[in-house]
Amino acid sequence: MTPTANPSQTLDFQCQCGAIKGAVTESTPPTGRRLVCHCNDCQAFAHYLGKEKRMLDDHAGTHVYQMDSAKFTLSQGQDKLACVTVTGGPLLRWYCNDCQTPIANTLSSTRFAFLSLILSAFDAGKTDAVLGREVEHVAIASGVGDLGQVRTASMPGMLWNLLVRTIKARFNPELKKSPLFDDATGEPLAVPIKLEPAQRLAIDEKADIYREVLGEAG
Repeated sequence: MTPTANPSQTLDFQCQCGAIKGAVTESTPPTGRRLVCHCNDCQAFAHYLGKEKRMLDDHAGTHVYQMDSAKFTLSQGQDKLACVTVTGGPLLRWYCNDCQTPIANTLSSTRFAFLSLILSAFDAGKTDAVLGREVEHVAIASGVGDLGQVRTASMPGMLWNLLVRTIKARFNPELKKSPLFDDATGEPLAVPIKLEPAQRLAIDEKADIYREVLGEAG
């Protein structure tokens, strides 16, 4: 019997309150990309949810996995989805409306077969087993502490990966499917929340204090 060339593995997802459940199905070896993003907007999202201690590492980084959106599915809880844009731009940040567990970042249209899964809600050991351990860092200028020795990802490389996924999805519409969007209309399943300037300013002030605390602890 000929072995399967790329056997799949499953990584289960459940929000903190259990309202939203789903799974990631990834091939072996995985085709996505693990990143740690230290940008101010990712930090703002963590503070918006009040989950900074859970979402941010000791360098104020958010661990994510960039993947084809069709590889993430939800088995329940679509009615509990919420999303926010912390900049007013096209990047939507998804979470559970009941317990504020972060889920993923997407663009505002399924035209881009892209999903950046937030890994703080997953079991660390199982995550490494399914998604691999290799990690790259981005936006390290906004991080905390010494990040001079970490492996960094280039922005041109990230944009190229997005372009490749978009082109592949154009020829294979199945790749455009996302549990966070309506299949028929392509619209997000939750109306995006837009932060007012005063809200974002307050969040940024909170993030500044938190970075100071991390820096002193380090």
